[in-house]
Amino acid sequence: MDFEKICKERYSVRSFSDKKVEEEKISAILNLVRLAPTAKNNQPYEVYVVSSEKGLEEMKSARANCYNAQLIFAVCADEEKAWKNFYSGENSTLQDVGIIATTIMYGAKEYGLEGIYICMFDPAKFAEVFDLPENLSPKCLVAVGYPAEDAAPSERHFQRREIEEFVHRV
Repeated sequence: MDFEKICKERYSVRSFSDKKVEEEKISAILNLVRLAPTAKNNQPYEVYVVSSEKGLEEMKSARANCYNAQLIFAVCADEEKAWKNFYSGENSTLQDVGIIATTIMYGAKEYGLEGIYICMFDPAKFAEVFDLPENLSPKCLVAVGYPAEDAAPSERHFQRREIEEFVHRV
């Protein structure tokens, strides 16, 4: 599949089937993550792959609605590895995590899967349940899997601004 087609056809799935994602597809997506760019190539992330029955059940205690997905990538920022902007003092973890999450979503589409970016969950509870080290901060979840038969893009998916509305040439 070409990248433009992936961008056009990908949508946030809010209803997944019970079908498990094959291990080779999980590995292929993780390999794409490994290749993703980060600030100064510091790679300040850790990815927790939640696919066991126990892990998926524990996701509920983190108050995450994962839409019945059988695979969750939890992307965590490693604050100790983050690049810091010497002008603003901000670190790069949110941008880097965004790149990783986007890579997972587009990678999922490449391998015949769909996904959804989830930020509505309790990061502290996730860290507790999955016993994360102090330096890791869970930033987002990406639910991935096979869409349910009735899955469809939301109406908002088709609302796109024209280029002239957001591009400012100087």
